[in-house]
Amino acid sequence: MKEKWDREELLASLQEFKELYDNKPIHNNDGGMKSGHMFPAWFIVKKLKPKYLIESGIWQGLGTWFFEKASPESKIISIDPMLHYRKYISNNVSYQTTDFLQTNWRMLVEPENTLVFFDDHQNCIPRIKRCHEIGFTKIIFEDNYPSNQGDCYTPKKIFANKDYVIDKAGDKTWYQKNPDDFTFLKSIASLYQEMPPIFKSERTRWGDFWNEENYPTPEPLLTDQDKTEYLQFFNEKLDYTWIAYMEIKDDRK
Repeated sequence: MKEKWDREELLASLQEFKELYDNKPIHNNDGGMKSGHMFPAWFIVKKLKPKYLIESGIWQGLGTWFFEKASPESKIISIDPMLHYRKYISNNVSYQTTDFLQTNWRMLVEPENTLVFFDDHQNCIPRIKRCHEIGFTKIIFEDNYPSNQGDCYTPKKIFANKDYVIDKAGDKTWYQKNPDDFTFLKSIASLYQEMPPIFKSERTRWGDFWNEENYPTPEPLLTDQDKTEYLQFFNEKLDYTWIAYMEIKDDRK
């Protein structure tokens, strides 16, 4: 499947992002996005500059801050069931606790000018189907775990087309692959691009070897030779979980 952005475009924006990251308002974002995902999320929003951005899952609000920096004119609607964890709160953002699936988006936004960002650890299929129904064609999946790891059902697991695991706090349950989900996703996805890690290590965050059989991954943007210049990015390399950008067909036309 084709890609929308190449390595050169990403590398050309890395220094600008680093300057923002060095001056971010929240320095400890444990439990939320670190540089390995904040960079591609910021990059995509900066490139697309959507009129509307729906952010499902905000934690302390650091992603919101980066999205505002990436596209100041975007109208951001941020969703989280626990808004009390926010440390960064913007007067220009609309906040709600109502889940994405229960919101009447037709009354709020223009689907063709909307980017949806999911960082909520939920089953991706109902969310993709809802996007497809409404006409939201541009989606970012932050929690895009591979088939043998992670606590939610993801596009990466579906595209792998093999049995997969759901890990709830160390309680791993294996499930049989769902051919219907694979066929559905293949039929509506016009573009699927896993954004590359900034750095890649020998072992994954789970401690096993980061090989192509279990963890197919785009080539990292930097090598260990760049460690000194981008030390914080290097130190956060294990927070990468295959963040992906997807475009789906708008069958309403």
